[in-house]
Amino acid sequence: MGNSGLKLVGGGGGADRVGTHNVSTTESQLLADGLRRYQASTDGQFPQDVARQDLLARIVADELLAPAAPGLCRLIEKARDDLVDCIYVTNLPTERSISSLLSLTLSSAIGKVFNYSSQHGDNLIMEVVSDQNSAENPRAELDWHTEGAWLPRECRVEWICLLGLDNTPGIYTAYAPIKPVEPTLSAATKKWLYSESACFREPLGFGLGVNEWSMPRAILSRSPGGDTEIVWPSYAIRAARSNDTVYARALMELSAEISRHHLQVSVDAGCLLAFNNLRGVHMHTPAGDGYRLFYKTYARQSLRKLRQMTGDGGPTFALTKVFAHTPKAHRLLAHAAKRQ
Repeated sequence: MGNSGLKLVGGGGGADRVGTHNVSTTESQLLADGLRRYQASTDGQFPQDVARQDLLARIVADELLAPAAPGLCRLIEKARDDLVDCIYVTNLPTERSISSLLSLTLSSAIGKVFNYSSQHGDNLIMEVVSDQNSAENPRAELDWHTEGAWLPRECRVEWICLLGLDNTPGIYTAYAPIKPVEPTLSAATKKWLYSESACFREPLGFGLGVNEWSMPRAILSRSPGGDTEIVWPSYAIRAARSNDTVYARALMELSAEISRHHLQVSVDAGCLLAFNNLRGVHMHTPAGDGYRLFYKTYARQSLRKLRQMTGDGGPTFALTKVFAHTPKAHRLLAHAAKRQ
């Protein structure tokens, strides 16, 4: 693969769904110089307003990436065209003063960057810090999962982009594309995973109930283009029926096969890991006594449905408005109306 920070585990069946690239020293310097030049237009500082951040990053992505780092640009095009499910890039600029713009520029090249305002404030870039004193949810981060499982497909994150700023050796992020996993599953497990047999725990604090569970839904599905997709919050799931005898066995098999076909990555300083959240699952290894810091961004090919559902123009969208369009929200609202 040509990247010492990447390791394919097990059979490596997902290798053809992974793209890697090592930016040359000259290209890295060109990127750094270009980012500083564009940031000079905002007094040398990354803009505070998310709309200005979004605009600046899109301009830089359009004008800088191709001439400065053509190989990187070609790899990002493969991700944008759905030819790969994950990309891993090394030797990017590590200068902290331009890291925010670099993070948003790379994400903007992959898709339209956005965030859910009620979940993460009004920030497009999330700073993720993990150490032994952090308050991160270990169950949520250390199990295989997809993000936003309870949201409608057209509102979920498509691409998650992680730009490394600091990382203790031996701390990894793992990703498993679901396409090479599906053929290894037994017929009984696949039948269960494609049926509406699971319920997912939905987030608290949206005014529509506490510790509510989603309507029954399938874990595996087909995209409009025929790709295998997965929605799986492994830390917040239960069988839709109390007498389900397949549930435990199916999820155990799914987890085992994912563990046999995943890749493991060091998101070190100057490294980008970007992966498709609809077509695979990810997890982080424990930080232990170590430390990791990375910038995290979300991207989608289209924000049209989010704009329609929320009435927001973006690039941040009210999560409560998105939640109001979920099947469970409709049921709860209908139940409340009957009680009046």
